[in-house]
Amino acid sequence: MTPLSEDSDFVPMAPPRRQGWVTAAVAGGIASVVLLAVVATATLSGQKADVATVASTESAVQLSQIIVQPPREECAKTTDNCITQRCCQTTGYTCYEVHSGYAKCMKACTPGVDGTCLTQAVTQQGRKSDVTFSATNLFCFSFYTQETGSTKKSYELELLRTNLFLGTHIFGCEAYRVFSDVETWLSPGKVDTVKVDDVEGNFHFAKRKRTGTWINSNMYIQAWKKIREEQMWSSKDWTVKVDADAVFLPARLRTKLATIEVTDNGIYLENCKYVNFGFFGNLEVISKKGFGTFLENLEDCKSSLNYLGREKDYGNEPWGEDLFMQRCMDLHKVDRVSAWDITVDGMCQSYRPESEKKNKKWKPDCALVQTAAMHPFMKPADYFECLKATQR
Repeated sequence: MTPLSEDSDFVPMAPPRRQGWVTAAVAGGIASVVLLAVVATATLSGQKADVATVASTESAVQLSQIIVQPPREECAKTTDNCITQRCCQTTGYTCYEVHSGYAKCMKACTPGVDGTCLTQAVTQQGRKSDVTFSATNLFCFSFYTQETGSTKKSYELELLRTNLFLGTHIFGCEAYRVFSDVETWLSPGKVDTVKVDDVEGNFHFAKRKRTGTWINSNMYIQAWKKIREEQMWSSKDWTVKVDADAVFLPARLRTKLATIEVTDNGIYLENCKYVNFGFFGNLEVISKKGFGTFLENLEDCKSSLNYLGREKDYGNEPWGEDLFMQRCMDLHKVDRVSAWDITVDGMCQSYRPESEKKNKKWKPDCALVQTAAMHPFMKPADYFECLKATQR
């Protein structure tokens, strides 16, 4: 058995495209497929159009420039004059000029009511990815955790096995991997998980306060090392990490990425508004250069970042893998780009309807949203009902 999504010459191979079949199966008989597996075991918020100072959101587009967000500590608080920094610490806020010499971080700005509303922004030169002809080839991976630390039933393995059978989720990418703390089958005799070893004895160093599950940063550090060794990502335009309980449609993501330019530093896409750090782990999208920089500096970040600490700015608990990756990329100058239309995530409060802001169990209506990912759908029945709804 092999964990590879490659042929014997190490040429990445995606599973057979079964779009017509998948649509029919999802629409007609997905419940039986799920049972079989269980028994067996937001637009880029106009970013591309802005320049350092833009008269309004309707101003002329300069395609050679994209807006990037500097690391949070280099930006202004929402209560400060942001005219110098031209960026805001809270994600989703834009620095708008109110009058000459004074600008304010706001969610939106109405000229004549809130001020002159000239957008203040930091920009970098942008260009299409040139790794592949399409500029949208994907290396995708997920992580299955058998030892979660919680007594609550996990359906991650069932979800991944069924998605592999259907050719959906990460298994619709040009290359893929599923890493895990155990080796187990995904397709009997054909595809296994890639086991990562607890070589430092630190996989289970702390649990999340709310869920009681193990904090996953050290598990992912070993997975990232495996990715670095295998080099499957290096021939792709984008590396994408997807949670097992996120309904993920690679074709939709490719459509989005076809419109996105990258910088010489590489970019990563931030996906949650109105928080301190908005790189949420249900869908992590990083350009080739950005991911390469991250992998090159993995050991430096592990030793220099206080990811095992408990600081107020980070929720008074150690960091998960998504925060570790974001702060590491920030430290090594990978450019941050806002992307509010690649996922709808119930774990990000800004995506919830006004009446559901406090409901942490809220889930998106998959028949209505058009994003590449929808999250979370932890139970197979809910998950595949959502997937079916995307086919309508």
